[in-house]
Amino acid sequence: MTFNRAYTGCNHFDGFSASVRRAAFLFTLVILFLGIASVHTSAFAKGNPKYASIVMDADTGLILHQRYANKSLHPASLTKVMTLLLTFEALEQGRISLGDRVRISRHAANMVPSKLGLPAGSSIRVKDAIYALVTKSANDVAVALAEHLAGSERNFAQRMTLKAHDIGMTRTTFVNASGLHDERQVSTARDMAKMARYVIQVYPEYYRYFSRKNFTYNGKTYRNHNRLMDSYSGMDGMKTGYVAASGFNLIASAVRGDRRIIGVVFGGRSSKTRNAHMKELLDQGFGKIENIRVAKAQVPLPSRKPAIAQAYAALSSPTLQQGFERLIGEGDIDPANSRRIETGLMAIAAHTGEVASAQEAMPGIRLASASPASGTAHSTYQAPNVTAPTRPILTNHNAPWSVQIGAFTSRAATDKEIQKILKTLPHPYSNAQPSIAPLRTAEGWLFRARLSGYTKDEALAACNYIRDCLPVAPQN
Repeated sequence: MTFNRAYTGCNHFDGFSASVRRAAFLFTLVILFLGIASVHTSAFAKGNPKYASIVMDADTGLILHQRYANKSLHPASLTKVMTLLLTFEALEQGRISLGDRVRISRHAANMVPSKLGLPAGSSIRVKDAIYALVTKSANDVAVALAEHLAGSERNFAQRMTLKAHDIGMTRTTFVNASGLHDERQVSTARDMAKMARYVIQVYPEYYRYFSRKNFTYNGKTYRNHNRLMDSYSGMDGMKTGYVAASGFNLIASAVRGDRRIIGVVFGGRSSKTRNAHMKELLDQGFGKIENIRVAKAQVPLPSRKPAIAQAYAALSSPTLQQGFERLIGEGDIDPANSRRIETGLMAIAAHTGEVASAQEAMPGIRLASASPASGTAHSTYQAPNVTAPTRPILTNHNAPWSVQIGAFTSRAATDKEIQKILKTLPHPYSNAQPSIAPLRTAEGWLFRARLSGYTKDEALAACNYIRDCLPVAPQN
C-alpha cells in the first residue's frame, strides 16, 4: 500500500482495488496513529455547529488530530494573521520598513473595537502596528496597515485571498483585514493551520512577534488576548479571535524540545473552555508526536542512469512495494542509503519471482535465486557507480533554502515525484538539488521530497509553480 502527499492530506492510490486500499489506509491511520477522538472532544463539539479543530506537526505537516477540519466557518480575528503575513512579506521585500509611519484614515478610525482608538490623520510606526495587532487585536490598525500596503482595504483583501490560495488555503476567502464579521469571509481549521505553519516556516524572524505578552503605546499597556501563553508550557503564539458568528477561536503554537505543533480551535463557547480544550488537544498532540522520529539531515538524491530508472518502474508492483516497505520497517534497509535501497528492491524481486522484468530493465545484473523453503533471498546485485552530474547553483553562494513538494510512503514514488517536478519547473528553479528527508512514524517510513539550493526569494518563487509546496527555512 502506498500513499502520496501525506503531508497535505491528499492521498492517491494506484493499482487494483483502490477503494479497498483507501478504506484500509484510512482505518489504519485513524486507529493506529490518530486514535479515536477523546470523550472530552466529543462533548466539546456536541451540538455546536461552530466547532472545528485540528492539530498539526509543524515540521512535517502530519495531522495529529482533526475534527470537522474542512468545515467552512468564520475566522474572526484569526484573519489578522494573514494581514501580518503580508506585512512580513512587504518587510522582507523591502517595500516597507519597521520605522515607516502608517497613517490612520477616517475609515480606519471608524472601526469598532477592539482598537487603539487612534484619531484620523494620526500615524503609527509599522513595528508598533504589528504589536497592536498581535496583542490588542486592533481593528483600526489592521485597516490602516491594509491601506498602507494596498491603497485600500478592498484591494488588500483581494491580495489576502490570492496569497491564501497560493499557499494551499483553498477553502478561504478574505474580504477585510480585521476579521470583523462578514458572511463572505470564511475559512477552515485546516487552512488556518496551513497559514500558521507558513508563517513559522517562512518568516521565523517575524514569528517572534506573536510571543509578545504586553504592548505599551502612548502610556497605555495592552495585554495579549492569548492568555494561554501564560499557563501552557512551550506556547509562544499565535492569535485569538471572536465574533458572535464564530464563537471563540484560537490558533496556538507550542514547542517542546525540538518539536513544534500547531493547534486550531473554532467555536469555543467561552475563552476559558476554548483554552482548556486547546490544552488537551496540544497535550494529546505532543503525546502522539513522540512516535515520530525526524531525520536531522537530508539525504542527497543521486542522479540515476536510465537503466536504474527503468528498474524502478519495473519493480513498482504492489507485491514488491509491500515487501520493500516491510524491509524498511524491520530495519533491514536503511532509507538513508540509496544503494542499499536498490539492493533491497532487487532482493525482493528475486524473492517474489519477478526477476525477469528487473533483468530486462537492467541487463547484466546478476541475481541469486531465492529459496522458497527458507523464505529468504540473497542478492548479488551491486549498485553501479553513479556520478551525479554537477548542477549549476542558482546563486553565487550555497543557498540554504529548500522547498518541500510532498511526503510519500514509497521511496520509488518519492523519486518519481521529484523528477516530475524538476521537468515542469522553469529555469533556473529546475537547477535545484533533489534531496529526501526520511521520517519514521508509528506507521512506517515517510520520505519527504525536497529541492534544495534556493535563496528565500527563489524558494517562494519556485513554489508558485508547484501545487503542494512549502518553503523550508535553513534552521528547519
